[in-house]
Amino acid sequence: MSQNNASEMDALSTRSRTNYNTMDHNDDEGECEDYDEAITATGYGMFHYWLIIVGGFANASDAIEILCVSILMPAAECDLHMSSEDKGWLSAMVFVGMMVGGYVWGVLGDMYGRRNVLIVALLVNGVAGLTSSFVQSYESFLGLRFLSGLGVGGSIPLVWAYVCEFQPSHRRGGALSVLAAFWMVGNVMVAGFGLAIIPYDIGFVSPSFTYNSWRIFLTLCAMPALIVCIVLIWLPESPMFLLLKGRQEESIMVLSKVYSQNTKKPPHTYPVRSIKMTGLKGQTDSGHNCWSSFSTLFINMWRQTNGLFSRSLIRVTVLMLTINFAIQFGYYGLWLWFPELFNRLQQYYNEHPGAKVSVCDLGQFHGNKTQPSHCSSDEPQVDPQALVNSLITAIAPLPANLWTIFYMDKLGRKFFLVFSMIFSGLAAFTIYFVKNGVHNLIVSCVFGAVATIGFNALDCLGAELFPTHLRTTALAVTLLSARVGAIAGTVSFGYLIDMYCAIPMFLVAFLLICGGLLGLFLPNTTRTALT
Repeated sequence: MSQNNASEMDALSTRSRTNYNTMDHNDDEGECEDYDEAITATGYGMFHYWLIIVGGFANASDAIEILCVSILMPAAECDLHMSSEDKGWLSAMVFVGMMVGGYVWGVLGDMYGRRNVLIVALLVNGVAGLTSSFVQSYESFLGLRFLSGLGVGGSIPLVWAYVCEFQPSHRRGGALSVLAAFWMVGNVMVAGFGLAIIPYDIGFVSPSFTYNSWRIFLTLCAMPALIVCIVLIWLPESPMFLLLKGRQEESIMVLSKVYSQNTKKPPHTYPVRSIKMTGLKGQTDSGHNCWSSFSTLFINMWRQTNGLFSRSLIRVTVLMLTINFAIQFGYYGLWLWFPELFNRLQQYYNEHPGAKVSVCDLGQFHGNKTQPSHCSSDEPQVDPQALVNSLITAIAPLPANLWTIFYMDKLGRKFFLVFSMIFSGLAAFTIYFVKNGVHNLIVSCVFGAVATIGFNALDCLGAELFPTHLRTTALAVTLLSARVGAIAGTVSFGYLIDMYCAIPMFLVAFLLICGGLLGLFLPNTTRTALT
């Protein structure tokens, strides 16, 4: 796979072109009715497993970049002089970047290819994340988290479209569920990194520069995106994208390589010689000329977006926009505050052993101070037990992920989406009333696990509901709505968590339940061929 060198690529290119050019295209032999038949003919083996692993760690790297800020906030609040409002904006800033970057990268992915644009997006994510570990002020840190979000916003829609387009319809649900499960892997990794590094007094401090444990943690969090960026260089472009652009010979070449890696047979023995454009809308491959004119680029972006609101797609588009907003407001509004809430709870229990308190009661204890009182003391800023709780909540979705992997193609995407959003809404409602630390942890785990099911189902639906020529644009636009929801959720929690905690808690529950009910009106895409 990644071991193919340039000479092997040239040899394969020559052989494939010879086979393609010498065949009689009017002969039905070697011609597939549609793309799904062609990708099925490659078999399913080592290439697909490797692709899912690479795509999975790209997905995990995005999860790491999003969650790392919530893990480090209790440790960084003294260094960066953060109030609760500051923490809310810091959590939200990555989503602001994702909102802007997701749209632009998504459209570019439909114009210039999934893999190439994905590599650039991951590079932006990794470099910005790495640089943010060295800056010393809150404002600089905030700006670099925005740039990191630009990269994350592009890689999420691109990796889903990229992996999806290599999957045959009968395998797609399970494959995309595995890809989605890597989000949990990212959550576990970032919580594990935090537990292993943040509680310890490591690094160095000088009058003008500080590089302590939470900054080392942030450096480590940037590494997965940079590593995946390098590995992707040796993977091919999506054959469906190439076919859409009228580059059928290159598409057949990629498929023949996939066939060879899966079956261990020579590439020229791949049985498909041409693919009919059944259900696919071809486009002229003129993307490379667009760079010469920004006006042309923006016109293409507008045309791509406008296609989502055509008569045949507007209903699905509006439903997906609304559901994405609801689930991300609810999930990230609450989930990204879990490490902070766990730390507050643990500090309260340390000072009041045996006491019973809800997360909303903590506002009166913690207050909303620009400089927390413990910053002037020698006590640890982060209780290790709070990080253990974060790790437990990160691991909790494992059974739910396994359920979706094995049953996504049996029970269907809609079932999982509706079930998840309604029951996660009920779990969020319950958190408000819990006043026991262990019970709070259990309900938080249930919330995270059930909400994960909805994300897995929604990720599958987002990749399948829209045609190929609009797929990454559609993913980017629906995720744009999702980012607005995530920003609204995290910022509102920052402003309200200390004084009006009931408002965001009940709003999360309401939006999640409403989003689940709207999911009933989405089409069923289970085991259907991509268009």
